[in-house]
Amino acid sequence: MSDPLDFLQGVIAPMLTPIHADHTLDLEGAEAFVEWLISRGCVRTVFARSGMGKMYTFTVEETKALGTAVVRAARGRIGVLLGASGEWRTRDRDRTQKPDSERYLAQAVELTQFAQQIGADGAVHVLPEAYVPTAGEPISEATFRYLKTVHDAADIPIVLYQPGGLAPEYRMTPELLRRLLELPRIAGMKVSTSEDAVFGPLAEVVRGTGFALIAGNETYYLRALEQGAVGVIGEGCNVYPEILDALRSRFRAGDYAGAIRAQEDVCRALAIKEGLDGAVIWKQILIRHGVHILPYDRNGVPPYPEETVRQVDAAYSDIRQPHIDIQH
Repeated sequence: MSDPLDFLQGVIAPMLTPIHADHTLDLEGAEAFVEWLISRGCVRTVFARSGMGKMYTFTVEETKALGTAVVRAARGRIGVLLGASGEWRTRDRDRTQKPDSERYLAQAVELTQFAQQIGADGAVHVLPEAYVPTAGEPISEATFRYLKTVHDAADIPIVLYQPGGLAPEYRMTPELLRRLLELPRIAGMKVSTSEDAVFGPLAEVVRGTGFALIAGNETYYLRALEQGAVGVIGEGCNVYPEILDALRSRFRAGDYAGAIRAQEDVCRALAIKEGLDGAVIWKQILIRHGVHILPYDRNGVPPYPEETVRQVDAAYSDIRQPHIDIQH
């Protein structure tokens, strides 16, 4: 089997979504953010309409607008993944208010085709807890039918996404994954977990197949690499990608002690913002580093005081800077 697709390896940034104070998309800010990620020199791909970017708040038209802006900014210099799931009925993803299943699937098809049309490298689909099985149908069968439909709708790689809060009955199983591997454009999967019992069985199924298994919890990245993961999608990919890149590089070079130190630095960097909202504080730190975005997020958390931002930035820079120095 061939190696996993190159754009699904290494550091994949689940983009924070730049917005205005009124929660409308800041498309100029999105393009500026893409430029900043490219300038890091170690981010392989950006993931627009990600979980970190509040994917469940997006309409179909907003998804198209953001995807177009990101692909335009990338200009082939960096990979682009576009979140292509349909709309929820409510913007807060109220699980008691699931969308109409057929409408949700039709939107997923539309957005998958759109991702191909604009030149994105892949379309991301959350395992569809919003897609209700028909009477008597197992959830696994409904999931397979949903994913096969979006797979067959376009000629673009499909990346699956199992978020950490997904109900157990909707999670990927080894049996379902074996079936999905028979679909040639099912290319990879982000698994957000820190549990061997969740990640390990899936890693066993895909080992040697060319399927890109991606760590969705950056505190678990080293352990995921040991089991065959090829990349990481985590909030830190937006702000300290150099540490995550160093972790993988050292692991691949056989420098296990160095990889452990990098993993410890990842955990230290995450801990700095404990008690703060990451989507807001990271945007404020990025602004301090010259990224032309605004300090707002759709979660409604107001910007933090400048002194708080300064302290967090200084602490995180102390961890990040040695990895930048080594990289350059």
